Amino acid sequence: MWYKDSSRYSKRRYGNRRLGNGRNSILMVSARASDRNKQRMHRVGAIVLMTVVLVGASWLALEGAQFIGQRLFSQNDRFLIERLSVSSDGRLHTDHVREYAHVEEGMNLFALDLQRLRDDLEVMPIVESVEVKRVLPDTLEVRIRERVARARLGDESTGYPLAMDHEGVVLGPSSVSPHLPYIAGFRKSGLRPGVRVEDPSVKSALEVLALCDSPQFSRFIKVFKVDVSHPDYLDLRLQKGERVLLSRNDVQSKLSDLCDIIRHSADMGQAVAAVDMTVDRNFPVKYR
Repeated sequence: MWYKDSSRYSKRRYGNRRLGNGRNSILMVSARASDRNKQRMHRVGAIVLMTVVLVGASWLALEGAQFIGQRLFSQNDRFLIERLSVSSDGRLHTDHVREYAHVEEGMNLFALDLQRLRDDLEVMPIVESVEVKRVLPDTLEVRIRERVARARLGDESTGYPLAMDHEGVVLGPSSVSPHLPYIAGFRKSGLRPGVRVEDPSVKSALEVLALCDSPQFSRFIKVFKVDVSHPDYLDLRLQKGERVLLSRNDVQSKLSDLCDIIRHSADMGQAVAAVDMTVDRNFPVKYR
């Protein structure tokens, strides 16, 4: 019995020892994990602190640069506008620029937003492009390219056609000239200055008018009116009364053929009344 008791005592003792070693290992692992967490928190804190410092330094640098820039440029009386130089290839004057761009003498050159100034001027329907430049120390240069009216567009029955440039931008009644060719047959409400007409028929008519204005064709083809109401062809009326039905394909080649027909007819002492150019070749011609 002593042996058995001793054996149980021995097992209990050794069993407790193993249990004690396990608890110590758990405590050591927990301590290491705690240390790692603390190190991780320190690193995160350092990163956050560094980020805050960098952001603060950047903000201070930016504010400082803006302050210095204002003192040296936008708040410097040396750069006040004393001369507003405006030039245009059309009818716009300095007063129009002052009104639309909200600029005048006495303003600071560097306090002006040049892009906004360009945008304000290009809102005007007649303006195609604007170039703005500072000329130090006291001059603002504005160079304007205006749109040129190429045709009249509108309902002929109303008597109030609108002018249009080569890109289809409506310019308004003030740009209308009775000498401009007339584009008829286009029915769309809401036309107003500044609107760009994207209708394919009108674009075709403008293309024909541009070609007829070129030196190659202008001697023989002078367009008075273009009717775009037919979906397959353009109905041209020339200034001498000739009627030309012109298909919308291969336009330049057919205009060249039309020049040859008119020239040859004049050489023969005949006046052309009508030409059907809706076919590809052998165009029917009527004479007066």
